Amino acid sequence: MTDFSQTARAIINDVLKHEPIEATWAGVHDYDAEYPDVTLDGFAHQQAQAKTHLSTLRRWKPEELSQSDAIDWHMLVSRFEVQLRESEQLQRHKHSPSLYPNVAIEGIYSLLARAYAPLRDRLPALASRLSKIPAIFAAARTNLQRAPEIWREIAIEETAGGAEFLQHTVGRIVHEHGALQPVLNDAIAACEEYVRFLREDFARKDGMPFAIGRELFDFKLTREHLLDIDADALLAFGERAVRTTQDQLAEVARLIDKDKSWGKIVEELRADLPDEGALLTEYRAGVDRAKRFILDRKLVSIPPGESLEVVETPPFMRPTIPYAAYMPAGGFEQHQVGLYYVTPLNEHLSSEDRRQQMFGHNRYGMLLTNVHEGYPGHHLQFATASSIESPVRKLLWNTVFCEGWALYCEQLVLDEGLTADPRHRIFQLKDQLWRACRVVIDVKLHTGQMTFDEAVDMLVKVGHLERPNAIGEVRRYTQSATQPMSYLMGKHQIMNLRQREQERLGGRFSLQAFHDRLLSYGTIPVALIEPAFAAS
Repeated sequence: MTDFSQTARAIINDVLKHEPIEATWAGVHDYDAEYPDVTLDGFAHQQAQAKTHLSTLRRWKPEELSQSDAIDWHMLVSRFEVQLRESEQLQRHKHSPSLYPNVAIEGIYSLLARAYAPLRDRLPALASRLSKIPAIFAAARTNLQRAPEIWREIAIEETAGGAEFLQHTVGRIVHEHGALQPVLNDAIAACEEYVRFLREDFARKDGMPFAIGRELFDFKLTREHLLDIDADALLAFGERAVRTTQDQLAEVARLIDKDKSWGKIVEELRADLPDEGALLTEYRAGVDRAKRFILDRKLVSIPPGESLEVVETPPFMRPTIPYAAYMPAGGFEQHQVGLYYVTPLNEHLSSEDRRQQMFGHNRYGMLLTNVHEGYPGHHLQFATASSIESPVRKLLWNTVFCEGWALYCEQLVLDEGLTADPRHRIFQLKDQLWRACRVVIDVKLHTGQMTFDEAVDMLVKVGHLERPNAIGEVRRYTQSATQPMSYLMGKHQIMNLRQREQERLGGRFSLQAFHDRLLSYGTIPVALIEPAFAAS
């Protein structure tokens, strides 16, 4: 182990200690009973530690390190640089009322989402974290100064939902372990009091814009995602992608029915549904088909020891997962068992509402979801990354590569012949158009070129999203600058790298070798991967 790798491991250990929820998700369970310190002193200490870590890291020059150490250096420096800049300019602890319910509820949820240990062994940590929730909301009332009005509205909904999660989901567990009831009651009461605070006291605070501004947006592009572009170039990329994808959709629509628009075709195809009592069977068969296909076609290797279980979405997660989602194992977990959640129909809905809900499980969309979430998408991606020795890359990952890979896989399997049916291609392009709209909206929202309502209208009129879903999307975009653009930009980077490798290697190029090598470095920016390819 090099001096640098020892230092990097020590820094990761410090991060895990002070970010215990992040540690729980990563599969490090030494701090499961703890929460991060969300007091003003806690945030000040976090910033001081980030500065200390940066100072330590800058004792090395990345060009003098090994290839692996240099990647870890860049990942760590990026994390702390972005953390410091965002804290200084955005000061989320003063302006984001969602921060506190998210910490409180995620701390509990992370203990229950995966069965990493028998429930009885997780109960002491559950009791400890429940007991700390009132202090989290007390810190919120001290710290918060003002916020965008829409963030206050979102936080009220999140906190109310958190209270419901505690009451019903955690309550069922506590019912069997009565000693936890007092701390659960206090936690629920703290949520309810925070909702009252947001509706009354905090409502009298002045609002503020949610846009982070051009300067910080550009900084995040270059330092968080290591992209060699600015907001203007990204916007131009997104607008081109909207136009070209619309042209591709029209072309494929003509192959299916020359007299119908692509939107009308998609609307009709959504009615091709499995039996609602056989959802898990259909999804499992689809996952098996995708896995067999990538093995038969030798598209990418599957790491030993991984497994993917297709299961019903737990009841407490169903309000936020209407159709399907993926839950990876933590990077430090010994057993890489991914969970592919499929949400059954709500039995309390009317027959017509159940029919509408079922549209999200149509067979054309299901194929792409299986690929995106399972094989060769997120599950294979994260299972491969977990085998990396670097603790830095077991913990840290980048959204552009993460989401870009899964979106790339949707096109990959169709290009390679999983099906030649143009009806599947039109769904793939429909979803790509939505991701192209995200790029445009991401830039314009956060550089002041688009209002909230204009963003919703673009998703409805251009992306063909239902208005309620479009509103939900844009609400999230206001809080996550540069994440919405990740999907299409990441896919674009992977496609470009692949093309350069094909040109460089000619007849020696192999898709499997390319994909295996691409994933072998972890879920990191392509800018850190590309030099390794060029050096070979």
